[in-house]
Amino acid sequence: MLFLRKVTNRDIDILFHWANEPSARMNAFHSHQISYEEHREWFQRMINSSDQLQYILMCDTVAVGQIRLSVNGNEAEISYGISEPYRKNGYGKAAIRLIKREVKNEFPYISKLIAKVKPSNIASIYCFEENQFEEKYQQYEYSMERYEPDSGHGKDKEEDKISDGGG
Repeated sequence: MLFLRKVTNRDIDILFHWANEPSARMNAFHSHQISYEEHREWFQRMINSSDQLQYILMCDTVAVGQIRLSVNGNEAEISYGISEPYRKNGYGKAAIRLIKREVKNEFPYISKLIAKVKPSNIASIYCFEENQFEEKYQQYEYSMERYEPDSGHGKDKEEDKISDGGG
């Protein structure tokens, strides 16, 4: 039987382990390894926050993943992860389905759920689409640390000048 249980202080280590699994780091927006100190500080903020709702996905007596809601007014952003040994078994879809039910029953003031997913994370995209989430937009970013004048595509040109409009 699948169900969600609220995170307790006892879950700090399993969440740390899951957060640093290689595929979790690869699919995260910030892909660096997380130190235990960083995790501990985050965990304390999260567990004491009224705007963070964190759950463990249980399959009978086995913890297989986690799902979190970050609440902002009447919206909540979903973040979830399934532990590597339990992936490709439908647990992601189930976690999202269960959190939708939890929100409907326990948090009626939340009217919209949001998920941000890397385009390369095909499994998560599938899980959200299977739960009737709709893609609304794509975001593109450019790191100015990579900027090089005359670097090819989008290259600076002599006629590409910014004028102050004076004369």
